[in-house]
Amino acid sequence: MKVSLEKLQSLEAGRELIKSEQIGLEKTAKASAHKDILVPLLVEEKKQPNENIHGNAKNRINRRALIKNTAPEPVDFAFERAIGNNDSVFSNFIELILGAKQKVGRIAVIENNTVSGYATGFMVSDTLMLTNWHVLSTKVEARFSTIEFNYEYDVKGNLKESITFALDPESFFYSNKALDYCLVAVKSRDLTNEHDLARFGSLYLSPLSGKLGDLGKEALNIIHHPDGDPKQLSIRENTFVRVLSNAIWYESDTAQGSSGSPVFNDQFQVVALHHMGIASKNNAGDYLDKNGDPIMVDANNKIDISKIHWIANEGIRISVIRKDLEENHSANPLVQQVLNRPHLRSFNDINPTPIMINAAQEAHDSNIVQINMPSSLIKSEKSISFNVSSKMQSGEIQVASDLRSINDIDIETLTLERNIDYSDCRGYKSNFLGSGEKSIGIPKPTGIFWHRKAKLIGGNSYVLKYHKFSVIFDSFHQMPFISAINVDGNLDLRQDKTKRVDKWIRDRRISLSIQLDDDFYYKSGFDRGHMSRREDANWGETPKEAKRNADLTCVHTNACPQVPTLNRSNKSGLWGKLEKIILEKGAEKEDGKTGKITVFSGPIFSDSDPVFRGVSIPMKFYKVILWLTNGKQLKATAFILSQSDLVSSIEFEAIDIDQDVQFKEHQVSIQHLQDLTHLDFGEVISFDTYIGDNPEFEITSEEEMLERILI
Repeated sequence: MKVSLEKLQSLEAGRELIKSEQIGLEKTAKASAHKDILVPLLVEEKKQPNENIHGNAKNRINRRALIKNTAPEPVDFAFERAIGNNDSVFSNFIELILGAKQKVGRIAVIENNTVSGYATGFMVSDTLMLTNWHVLSTKVEARFSTIEFNYEYDVKGNLKESITFALDPESFFYSNKALDYCLVAVKSRDLTNEHDLARFGSLYLSPLSGKLGDLGKEALNIIHHPDGDPKQLSIRENTFVRVLSNAIWYESDTAQGSSGSPVFNDQFQVVALHHMGIASKNNAGDYLDKNGDPIMVDANNKIDISKIHWIANEGIRISVIRKDLEENHSANPLVQQVLNRPHLRSFNDINPTPIMINAAQEAHDSNIVQINMPSSLIKSEKSISFNVSSKMQSGEIQVASDLRSINDIDIETLTLERNIDYSDCRGYKSNFLGSGEKSIGIPKPTGIFWHRKAKLIGGNSYVLKYHKFSVIFDSFHQMPFISAINVDGNLDLRQDKTKRVDKWIRDRRISLSIQLDDDFYYKSGFDRGHMSRREDANWGETPKEAKRNADLTCVHTNACPQVPTLNRSNKSGLWGKLEKIILEKGAEKEDGKTGKITVFSGPIFSDSDPVFRGVSIPMKFYKVILWLTNGKQLKATAFILSQSDLVSSIEFEAIDIDQDVQFKEHQVSIQHLQDLTHLDFGEVISFDTYIGDNPEFEITSEEEMLERILI
């Protein structure tokens, strides 16, 4: 991660410079051959060398008292460890880690729709998250950034399914440059709208003294995401070596991305906010790497802090942060939740976390499902059906009240869904139209939308590959971000003459809970609108292969809810003719045969979209088509189809699905489409055929379409 030299140096403002020999760290002497290295030090109060901030004698009294009141272990045992006479911990240390680590997340700092770096943050109330000022200095920096929980490995070494929340600086934001901390609100629901923030809990910023033992004896613990990696633990190898008026020093192997991590004692009370390492510098003030060589700044006056040699680490004391909040924001209700939480006598007063409860329940109930029902139902001669969800809500299994009869379920379709093999699916090919600049990858979501992409279960891949097309799926809206398909117009490859039968299935490679399904569409009045059309995939070397390719477009990850009149317009209107027009009259011909095109399709969401059964229904859809001219030139055009006229004057839940409405079709600039969809069409923009000053142009005839795009 690169940060501006000005920001890095500003962290050292108000410090005095001392010789590295004065630190007294054996690690420093071993790590550096430069005796005149200058290091930053916060101005501290006058006290005896190697003495705690309160004095060693008084601090030992405070430490023992706090252990007695809060430690989940025998007092003498814990106290002996705090003063260096014992190095063992009881086995409940593992439970303390489990309870603490779920409250720590990975921050993605997003600037200009790209991730500029990673850091760590942790919840200190149900709403507020604590990290560093140099991570999030302003509301603008926080506005598009996120915090991701559960980004860690499971016991099998696979990444867990992480949960990402947007920050909410408009609700609360406060940063203190001098103390290098930032307190910011987090949205209560995650980006998929499936999870509550409250389930992760928060860490208590205790005002009590005595959280640290003897210098050079008490070991500290850090939970962090170094370099943005999955969650890591630095356990009991982080010796507490120096205490200052505002900060503590400790030896710990932390890295870039560890900024904003909580520093714990052995009772997992937060003692400090990790904010920086003590940097190795030469007499000229240059930052040095591990070889003792100066690190150059780039053209933007930024320096790569991952290359800096850190000789110690520093954390801002929690008591100092509390004091600053009390002086500046004590009246704010959200801050009061941080400052005025009831003090817990011991960790036994803390309820087990929801995640830990679920894990225990799942282990106990993995092979048994219990369902309670009135006995009168058993006497009924009618069939009974249940929809059992694996998602636990308040410890209960939810049974849906509005269910279809078992007789309506297509058993053949369910069998297909469970047994389908995707291993032979090669998906969309970027080089379908050629190599070099003609090779176009799938446009990807940007900024905060990047975190909404659905990942395949058990891995990090987010591209769902089918036959001839691929999908990047939006877990928040439960619809595709984009569906990308390769279309070959050669009639010799279109020999499937069978009657069309659509059997819609879900894709079990991603969570079923984030996909719309037959229950959503049942008696809804909506069609399942293909994004990549069935007709476009219906080609192959054999009729059987062509049919197989077409059938697999009927997957819910490739569909959006559309009223039937809109879905019909896909077939009969200009929208449905787009591919055919370009294939037959624009695309390159080989041996007199119709050529190839690439098509990107998907929904365009807006905050004003109506909601049906808890799902936002997009009012607009886009289509981008790329083709090669006879001159081997790559060209592209973008269109938007709007159904807003259908619902503008009526209650959405009462749509007249037989109403005959003329849909508006607009050609748009791809740059404008990029702004609307938050997809990166950067590889395509230069090939756009759009002309005109306005970003959209209404198309009223096929001739007008040809005139504008086939130039």
